[in-house]
Amino acid sequence: MSEERLSIDWELWLIEHLLFTAKRDDLADVLVQQGLSAEQARDQVAAIEHSEGMTRLRARLSEARLALRLQSLHERLHTRDIAVYETLDPDTLRERHWIPSRPAKLTHVARDIPAVRDWSFATLAERFGEAVVPVNIRREEAACASETEKVLVGMPFAEFARRCVEEPGNAAYIVSRCGLLAQPEFRAAWDDLVDMPPLLAPLTPPRGVSLWVGPAGTMTPAHFDPHNVLLVQVQGRKRIRLAPRVRAHQHALLDGYYLDVPMDQAFGDDVLEVELGPGEALFIPVAWFHQVQALDPSITLSFLNFPWPNHFHGIGPTGSDDRRD
Repeated sequence: MSEERLSIDWELWLIEHLLFTAKRDDLADVLVQQGLSAEQARDQVAAIEHSEGMTRLRARLSEARLALRLQSLHERLHTRDIAVYETLDPDTLRERHWIPSRPAKLTHVARDIPAVRDWSFATLAERFGEAVVPVNIRREEAACASETEKVLVGMPFAEFARRCVEEPGNAAYIVSRCGLLAQPEFRAAWDDLVDMPPLLAPLTPPRGVSLWVGPAGTMTPAHFDPHNVLLVQVQGRKRIRLAPRVRAHQHALLDGYYLDVPMDQAFGDDVLEVELGPGEALFIPVAWFHQVQALDPSITLSFLNFPWPNHFHGIGPTGSDDRRD
């Protein structure tokens, strides 16, 4: 080898070992064994280590390692199926689904909640029919998904319930933004939100649960929430499409909390699908994208009142109000 500059083979040898954390002194010792002085060997190692090319290589390698870690995490979170149980105890839910971020369908867990057992369009209209409620309208006219829930109009609940049963479509919907259960007229409804399953904590009105009411055909565009959710179907059926959150390019596809492209375009084969009937529930992990469609006139409750901290402010879009109960 030359005393002024190493041969290309020895330079590549140094680059390889420096990239994979070999010690500088050990590398210099090898060069000394090949005929360089100790000073020359240290200078050659330092010249390679601090070169612009080496800096670029380290940056590229760091990006590749990050990509591999993201892919590994995605594979751990990815599932081709949604686990189905009759019920789950809190420890099992936490271990199998809360921590590893996996959705689960629960067929019997919520059936003893009086609201789930007893509510229907007819019973709610009888109890609260005269109450004027904020109804989300003109949904088809929204220019983008994030605008879908912005336009509200007051309507007697009995009239809205009639329209839900008789007029299918995506034109009118009571959504969480309406805060229906926070209205004083609906205070009596909280008496039916008791006898919670053990995986839910007791509710503290007026927060911790939302009510969704709409006709067949109602669609909530694909979005994510900054908390884990237990979606409980009270009446009718709903189809839910879900997809995992770990994708490096997703930030470019978001409009606030909403996905700005079709789910299949963003996630391909990673989209999961499940149908909920009356009394059934779906655990949706925090930040999982989900698109919800009513197949029948539908009443749905979404619970946030788990026994563990369940508000992840940092994942919300800048400037947003994360209190989307």
